[in-house]
Amino acid sequence: MKPWQIVWKSLRQHWLSTSLAVLSIALGTSLLISVVSLREQAHRYFTRVGLGVDAVLGPKGSPLQVVLNAVYHLEEMPGTIPWIYFKQVLEDPIVAEGIPFCTGHSFAGFRVNAIDRSFLTDFEYLPGKRLSFEEEQGGRGRPFSSPDEAVAGWIVAKELGIELGSTFNPVCGVRAGDPVHMNDSKRFVGILAPTGTPHDRAIYIPLNAFYTLEGHGSDVAAMAVDEEYREISGAYLKIKRVRGGAVHPGIQNLSYAVKQSREAQLVVPNEVLPRLFAITGWADRVLLAIASMVTLLAGAFVFVALFSALRERMRDIALMRSLGATRRLVFGLTLTESVLITLSGGVVGWLLGHGFVGIGSHFIQVETGLRFSAGYLSQADLLLLPAMVAVGLLTGILPAVQAYRLSVIKILVPIS
Repeated sequence: MKPWQIVWKSLRQHWLSTSLAVLSIALGTSLLISVVSLREQAHRYFTRVGLGVDAVLGPKGSPLQVVLNAVYHLEEMPGTIPWIYFKQVLEDPIVAEGIPFCTGHSFAGFRVNAIDRSFLTDFEYLPGKRLSFEEEQGGRGRPFSSPDEAVAGWIVAKELGIELGSTFNPVCGVRAGDPVHMNDSKRFVGILAPTGTPHDRAIYIPLNAFYTLEGHGSDVAAMAVDEEYREISGAYLKIKRVRGGAVHPGIQNLSYAVKQSREAQLVVPNEVLPRLFAITGWADRVLLAIASMVTLLAGAFVFVALFSALRERMRDIALMRSLGATRRLVFGLTLTESVLITLSGGVVGWLLGHGFVGIGSHFIQVETGLRFSAGYLSQADLLLLPAMVAVGLLTGILPAVQAYRLSVIKILVPIS
């Protein structure tokens, strides 16, 4: 009988303990794979070059709240800023472009943002990539051109079954039960092509349409024509580049100058979001620690299973030795069995882990608009194979040594 047949026969004979060992390894591995994958993808999305936004001009308050509302359509803006001050910031020599917006409305669980039309035509959500309505890319229709028109992000259109010509009435607020603007119907004239960013999960209406919505009162309605009293929730700022494509270093001076004012603050997403991960990093570490403990316990289970199997097979091993099997062969067979168990558990765990990421990515996309991929290869994926081999060797080394030192004479002595 060939060595691999001996190993296979041993695994089959002890199928229950083998299956439990594989399952234990798989559970620990799947948890590690999914946690690391989601963590790395979250870092990649939340810290990459601001989704086209170099800086957000927002009201005084929490910088994180400003970024979450402006860039990720979460939370609420802590206030407003004067239109006149926004125009003053635009005059700074390092500011290349500014796109004002007003938030605070919703429809069917999605945010409705009033925004300048240039957002739909000139805004780059990634370097060199603009929002598109091209059918070849998954979009339809055109940008809005009148106050009663609207544009839907790709996820919004998909989730709500929106078609060109569909209408809706914005909700004045973002919570369930907030009043609806019953006499302000908006018609969808465009659906944006998917971008894989939070911009896919919002509805956009013309900026001036925000001020004229019924129920806002005459003071707000006057803002549509009187810039002296007009207010906005914030603005996306594009900063000029210097050599190498780096953001102009003068952004720090601009940020300081704005901070000294009473009207607003300048928030750089790439500076704020890493702080969020620094605050929540303990949760990642706890999950990774739990996954590591599960994997170690699974390794201990493999160790116990191999020892139990060795005690049951002592006479078989002794017979093999008496028939010519060397100590090295017996040692190698035991180690191979251990490595096969851990590798099998690793493969099953790898598949389960990416399956969990695939399931979780759907809910993440619904809530945040970020498109995570089940096929993303993290550091855990790259280290999985050598790690499983190492675990197999460590858990199998002691049983293998025991098999190596087995005394043939003592085991095969006749029992009277």
